[in-house]
Amino acid sequence: MIVLPLWIVLSLVSMVAYAARAIVVKRACQQVDSRQIVLVGRITGTMVLLPLLLMKHGSLPTDPVFWAVTFVTSLITMFASIMFTEAVMKGPLALVIPMQAAVPVFSLLTLWALFHESPSISAIVWMLVSMSAVGWMLYANYRGEDAMHKQTLYATLSLIAAILFGFSTILDRIPISRVEDGALTYSACWHLVSLVLVFGECLRKERSIRRLVPTKAAVWGLLLFSVAILTAFTAQQYAVQLSLGIGGAIVNVKSIVTLHLALVMFVGLLFFKEKISRQALIAGIIAVISGLVLLRVML
Repeated sequence: MIVLPLWIVLSLVSMVAYAARAIVVKRACQQVDSRQIVLVGRITGTMVLLPLLLMKHGSLPTDPVFWAVTFVTSLITMFASIMFTEAVMKGPLALVIPMQAAVPVFSLLTLWALFHESPSISAIVWMLVSMSAVGWMLYANYRGEDAMHKQTLYATLSLIAAILFGFSTILDRIPISRVEDGALTYSACWHLVSLVLVFGECLRKERSIRRLVPTKAAVWGLLLFSVAILTAFTAQQYAVQLSLGIGGAIVNVKSIVTLHLALVMFVGLLFFKEKISRQALIAGIIAVISGLVLLRVML
């Protein structure tokens, strides 16, 4: 009997939970506004992580740079999360999900632009392959039937979200490095700031707190989403923490977790009977594979 190390088990748990998040949004949250879905996820994360931080350290950090960057990443990720959730709800998973393979590409570009850390030749090659596949996928789907043109809009939303996610992912390392117990402290404070921002955005759109209360039909979907996203986030953080002493293990954690892109993509094709053009499907598979390879050569 093969016993897997705990960090691999947690990586697999995170992968499944991230896949579940997308599937729950697609199947159980169709009648819920994307902002409300994101808001519920932020509420759950804050309710769990903030008390843990306060119990462990007794107070919040006071570093102004920490809070400034946390505000920026929370703001960026809020818009990215709303766009990605909207794309998953209304677009075909097999077209929307591969766009997220562009996240490491834009992480790499941000790393180079802000921190002047030059990528390797192999990273540049896979970055070009990944972006070429993403562009090919959008073009192949758009030039198909007229009904597919609207699908391409949601794929574009997912791509914009990937750009924002990639940018914020690199910025995360600034606040994490400035405080004690950076991963927990930043995660808890990020959820708190993000909760305030998303709540404000929901009020701006709905203009009524009463409208933010979910309907009975939406409660189970939102509950499942909250459990999925919190499980995915927590399992990944602990997998990274447990693998810190193993050379190169963080690459494996990221690669395992990112496999949820392929999983969700094929769930959409096999179980939801979604249809996209054949060329777009091939391009999407290439985008996901090249994104995984890029993760391995850049981390």
